[in-house]
Amino acid sequence: MRKGLTKIELANILGVTERTVHKYETRGAPNGSAQSLAAVLEFPNGYFSRSGAPDIEARAVNFRAGRSTTRRERDAALAAGASGMEVNSWISGHFVLPKINVPQLGEETPQLAAIMLREAWGLGTKPLPNLIQLCESRGIRVYGLPPLAEPVDAYSLWHGGVPYIFLARRKTPERTRFDVAHELGHLVLHKHRELETTSQQEDEANRFASEFLIPRDSIVEYLPRNPTVDDIFKIKNAFKVSAMALTYAVHQAGRMTDWIYRTTCNKLGQLGYRTGEPDGMDHFEQSKVFPQVFRSEKHGQVDVERIASELALPADDVHALTLGVQLRAVDARIPVRIPQVAASHTPEPREHLRLVR
Repeated sequence: MRKGLTKIELANILGVTERTVHKYETRGAPNGSAQSLAAVLEFPNGYFSRSGAPDIEARAVNFRAGRSTTRRERDAALAAGASGMEVNSWISGHFVLPKINVPQLGEETPQLAAIMLREAWGLGTKPLPNLIQLCESRGIRVYGLPPLAEPVDAYSLWHGGVPYIFLARRKTPERTRFDVAHELGHLVLHKHRELETTSQQEDEANRFASEFLIPRDSIVEYLPRNPTVDDIFKIKNAFKVSAMALTYAVHQAGRMTDWIYRTTCNKLGQLGYRTGEPDGMDHFEQSKVFPQVFRSEKHGQVDVERIASELALPADDVHALTLGVQLRAVDARIPVRIPQVAASHTPEPREHLRLVR
């Protein structure tokens, strides 16, 4: 699954029958096959003698990209998630992680749930900080996805009482930030609501994310009615959301007429904001947990290679799962661009006028 192979494809590569591969998976493979399996699947030999790998059921997961993904990509994402849980167990066994604080608000509307979560986490109506670090501080484990699984964009689930978000960062930083908020919505709203349709849950997670990132009270506070494109640009950078997402939120809040909404969307499309985010965030939000793990020497030097070796996982997978935090050797011929991080400023609320008689 991790390598995107079917049983027939793996059987053909190994030179055995599909029935033999099925037997390997259900009853175990002979020790002599470990070397050939390791060579074909590019996993360490020791991986095939380990037991107790986490099992993630596909029906328990809503993939962010949904129907646009292939079975191979979804399988690869689930298999990578199982490895991520093993990495999390390793880290949890060596370090103390924040306690889980993710209230269950499935009985509320998505918008109200977002407001209640902001209140529970003491966030008010101001622009949110780094969302990955915010989730980590509340006990949510946020892991990356390897390249083959990236088309799913993101998914989340509860497993063994622990909330997880698995995240690809292949689009704009603003879109990825929305993906994190979307998956947070699933964790808050849908832990005990497995019987709903995927489309219903996806719609609810989207509405949660929009309200969580850009509360209606904030829209009233920071933007006038029928804001101009320049107004949208000013506030979208402060809230670190896409121009289109902010425009949609303003319209949904009843602060923009249908005609001005269509006109604004057309202008943004002409400027390239339908397919990208010109002059947007210049870097993806980073983890706080993984840098601390790799800097610590309390349990000896910790790096990607050590975790990979002790778990018998490919080092490249551990590198992707830990969001590429640890720098690794690159070809000196390949230029490396170091993004300049611009300081962000919280906009001042608009002055409110009141009638004096």
